[in-house]
Amino acid sequence: MNKQLVAIVIASVLLLFTLAGCQEPPSAEESAKAALSKQDSSNVNKAELWLAAKKIVEKRTTGRTWAEIKASGYINAVKLDWQLESALPRAGSTSAYHSTLLQSFADERGLKINWLRVSNLANMFSKLLAFDVDIIPRHLTITVNRLEKVSFSYPLLRDREVVIAKAGKHTFNSQDDITISLPVGSAYIDSVSKQFPHWQVNIIEERVSSQEMADTITDGSAKYTIIDGFAFETLKQYRDDIQSVFTLPKAINLAWAVNKGNDNFLHELNEFISVHHVMQVVEPERKIDFKQLRKDKLPLRVITRNSPETYFLWRGELLGFEYELMRKFADINKVKLVIVVADSYAEMLTLLAEGKGDIIAAGLSRTKERTKQIAKAKLATSLRYNRVKEQLVAHQDSLPINELADLKGRTITIRQSSSFWTTAQMLAKDFGANIVIAKEDIATEILISQVADKEIDLTIADSNLIAIESSFRTEIITPLTFKEDVPYAYLVRQGNPQLLAYLNEFIRKYYRGTFYNVVKNKYFYNEKSRISHKKHRLVSGSTLSPYDDIVRTYVQPYNFDWRLIVSQMYQESRFDPLASNATGAFGLMQMLPRTAAELGVVDLKDPEQAIASGVQYLDWTRDRFSKDLPVQEQMFFSLASYNAGYGHVKDAQRLARQLGLRSDRWFNNVEKAMLLLQRRQYYQKARYGYVRGREPVNYVRDIHQRYLSYIRISG
Repeated sequence: MNKQLVAIVIASVLLLFTLAGCQEPPSAEESAKAALSKQDSSNVNKAELWLAAKKIVEKRTTGRTWAEIKASGYINAVKLDWQLESALPRAGSTSAYHSTLLQSFADERGLKINWLRVSNLANMFSKLLAFDVDIIPRHLTITVNRLEKVSFSYPLLRDREVVIAKAGKHTFNSQDDITISLPVGSAYIDSVSKQFPHWQVNIIEERVSSQEMADTITDGSAKYTIIDGFAFETLKQYRDDIQSVFTLPKAINLAWAVNKGNDNFLHELNEFISVHHVMQVVEPERKIDFKQLRKDKLPLRVITRNSPETYFLWRGELLGFEYELMRKFADINKVKLVIVVADSYAEMLTLLAEGKGDIIAAGLSRTKERTKQIAKAKLATSLRYNRVKEQLVAHQDSLPINELADLKGRTITIRQSSSFWTTAQMLAKDFGANIVIAKEDIATEILISQVADKEIDLTIADSNLIAIESSFRTEIITPLTFKEDVPYAYLVRQGNPQLLAYLNEFIRKYYRGTFYNVVKNKYFYNEKSRISHKKHRLVSGSTLSPYDDIVRTYVQPYNFDWRLIVSQMYQESRFDPLASNATGAFGLMQMLPRTAAELGVVDLKDPEQAIASGVQYLDWTRDRFSKDLPVQEQMFFSLASYNAGYGHVKDAQRLARQLGLRSDRWFNNVEKAMLLLQRRQYYQKARYGYVRGREPVNYVRDIHQRYLSYIRISG
């Protein structure tokens, strides 16, 4: 940045102080806007000016009072880097719980939340004590040492701390000289020193999350660590490689932290906590009806599957057709939403019958066979909220199928638990088709991909899922439709007639309405998301894109090859600054608005800001991986993370190690594991759940090949 630009930034901010007589500095966004409005910007790079203003540090000597927070319109809160993309919430994820709870507090008081990201728990407290943030909304143990420095809200949770070890046989004795590995700044250190002073504590500087601490146990770098009980329950939902070997005797209270002396803010928080009486995350089994649930301010627990049709995590955003409909239902009725993930249709029915969930919303077809099974289980179905076609899936190059008689001798692969099993049996009996029973852990979308890859001949699927897969698989066709109007319905217990009535009212009001159609088009019929990526075309001459100069400017601080970023930009947007997709990503680098906001970007339509944010985010993903990786491998892992999310790539690395593949090599190693995370037997034990693994695999390969071409062109 040149000296003139720096002078403009500083002068602009100082001018704001003088004119406003502010005791509190204006926001960086306000500073940047004021600077741009007051200066002749014809020779000034606006994005560079904006980013410079963004970096001006607002120093304070006291915490912001509640009056100042209200006047500013936002709460400054802090979270850990790894929470940028939290694990897929299956039921009771504490990080998601606290973020959601603080958002509720902010919404009720008309405020927004500005999130600051740090690398570990110690830095969280440093930011609070430096008055950079107003609150740490995290499950923090209330300790005597911490009370000397900060104030705590009323307890939100009550829990016990557990010692975990690698799964297997253990003879743990608390009286022995035990070595416990704990993260820096952890309250568990205080617990050990007071309750078991004879234990040895090994401080780990870098690892911060319960997931990462569990990894130190399974990879053998530590034998024991301590995490809170809620975290352990969350880990158990998808990990079977750790176990609890000891529970510390003293229960702990968990609360949020604010600066000492900020009594009015603390009063507001405590009043909110009292009204919401939030003292637990994982609920016991219950079968109460809807009016009582609302009266007691209990969450609505929706049972579903982790799949591209229903509920999944993409770049840190929770998405899915069923998820968005249920979130709308919960919002309308002013109840919190908790997702409970099941691995099979049978498990869903069991969870609902036992009172571990309130609704099944998982794209379940209401067939005659299932209706009988549902009634026998003392469950009830809602009105139809969706309808699909039951279709045959074939490869476009396979022998033509024009009528049912053409199925003679053809092979249909399908799961026995599928709602299409009855149709398959009829096709075998009446038309001579061969039926192969697929393994129960192979989802229908995988069967469709196997048809596309010519690994199997045929399968049967519903038109919604076929629409999704057609976005990525142009090779598949649907030569026959067996049923035109297959209804989807929600399931509840027969003993919950109020909930059923509210669901039916919701369906009557919204089915085929504007909101419903927007959501359905987003996942199944959005043309932008269904256009298949074409082979890259190189721009003639020495110019690779209209934005080469901008890219060259912004890659310099991050040591990226500018041609790599141009190749990635083409992959993301085809150089269209107004490009968007169905999930909400926007701009040249297809950033999600939420992620862009966390990086300080306010206008993704502006090419300079869009490129700057994309480069910054790619750098963020690169920094998450080991510095011991070769430069080219860092690039591959960064690109995969940009596309699918850092968490899914970490899942693939763990799976690669388990399979005996190299976790530090992308091609032919981690990419193979990424493909397997489309299969239920693998993604149900992955922290981040299902991922359409073929997307990041193709994404990295396409960008890499185009990048090599760009190098040859540009010299």
